Amino acid sequence: MKIKNLLVMASLGLAMFIGGTHVAKGQTIVFQPGRYRVNHARYRTDERGANLLREAVRQGYREGYREGVADREGRRRLNWRRNSTYRTGNVGWENYVDRRSYQYYFQQGFQRGYQDGFYSRNRYGDGTDILGNLLNSIFRATRY
Repeated sequence: MKIKNLLVMASLGLAMFIGGTHVAKGQTIVFQPGRYRVNHARYRTDERGANLLREAVRQGYREGYREGVADREGRRRLNWRRNSTYRTGNVGWENYVDRRSYQYYFQQGFQRGYQDGFYSRNRYGDGTDILGNLLNSIFRATRY
């Protein structure tokens, strides 16, 4: 009888492990592959959406860098907020993700790229792509 109970418990434990269920302190948490919560907010998406939002930061950085260089060379004052590309924030947007979320991440990248381009430096990126650790601090997506 003991062996039968042991086998039943082992098979239940294996089924929970394979099914991605974790039990701790009386709670059951089910992990669904490819599901993300963005910046610990209510916005949830899948892997494709998370990748699009990461790309928004990168695209924003590239566009901002280009505009910052143009403003520096045109001897204009530093002001990324007046830039129409920054204000619209929809370069590369696909309706697969929420437009406002995309715009937010695009603008975060744009601001940093603009500063790098304007000051002719690579503090936040290399001129074409934002640095990975900064990207991770701007865009935090956690699987749930």
